[in-house]
Amino acid sequence: MSESKEPLLTEPRTTPAPSQDKGALLKYGSLGFLIIQNSSHVLLLRYSRVVVGDCKEYVTSVAVLFAEFFKLIFCLTTILFMEGGPVGLFGRLKADIWERKFDTLKVAVPALCFTIQNNLQFVAASHLAAALLQLLYQTKTLSTAIFGVVILGKSLRCNQWLALCVLVCGVVMAQGSQRASAEGNKGNVVVGVMAAVGVSVASGFASVYLEKILKGDPTSIWVRNVQLCIFSIPLQLLAIYQYDYEKVTTNGWTHGFCPSTWAVVCMFAFGGLLVAIVIRFADNNLKNLAMALAILVSCAASVPLFNFHINSTFAGGASLVIASIFLYAWTPKPPASTSYLPVASATESK
Repeated sequence: MSESKEPLLTEPRTTPAPSQDKGALLKYGSLGFLIIQNSSHVLLLRYSRVVVGDCKEYVTSVAVLFAEFFKLIFCLTTILFMEGGPVGLFGRLKADIWERKFDTLKVAVPALCFTIQNNLQFVAASHLAAALLQLLYQTKTLSTAIFGVVILGKSLRCNQWLALCVLVCGVVMAQGSQRASAEGNKGNVVVGVMAAVGVSVASGFASVYLEKILKGDPTSIWVRNVQLCIFSIPLQLLAIYQYDYEKVTTNGWTHGFCPSTWAVVCMFAFGGLLVAIVIRFADNNLKNLAMALAILVSCAASVPLFNFHINSTFAGGASLVIASIFLYAWTPKPPASTSYLPVASATESK
């Protein structure tokens, strides 16, 4: 009586693990989200500043203030659910903010930088084309690298220094190509470029400063943003009082607020938080690819939306900026270490 046995050399059937499919979904889903967020940021911001009618008459400082309020409410609500109720919420805020007053005061500096950055973004969007603004925003890499070397004592590889030089050349080419552009002549290009550079400098300094003072700090992203809002909201109220008090008292706080304006407010309030969460599922290659594709999407969408003209010089500058993104992130592989077994010489064997 013979029993049927399976061959010993038969390869076992393998089925793809569900965790791998979920990981791929999160990975490429985060790629798509980053592309949409990075490209829609400048497109929506630019649209809100050039749209026909009263919608572009909104007070930009009030929009920044509303964004900070929305962010504060969103973070407090998230902490409320994470801590299981109001008691846990107040306990967390007391432990991380009130009982650590000195650490909380340190956040005042980046809060000031982020407040300046948010206001300058509206200035830049009022004077520059969305495609050019997207390229100028990439100079954040330059400012962050320089502040990292000066403040943190970091060292850059040769390819990173080369990438920064390529980035500067690409931005200069792209900016120079738009001086005679009809779309660019709707605003003051010099003011727009200076505002965009100010955004990059403020963002780079704030990022490096936070890395220096908060390295190893276990504070959650939600509590950290509450700390930032504690300082940014009074600073923004002061800015409104100094520069836009007459407009607000005459026309009201929400004058000119349209759906596009509220979309910009929500983008400023939640965009950064969502990116900070989603970016955990994307590696460096995906992040660089997302930024490169966002540049292409912004340039392509600017043609029908804003009658933007892409010439060969601008295309060359954009190509250099995209190349600098990958060149800066490229890490040379270390030389392969070959280990040999020691062989005794003839004299040693005797």
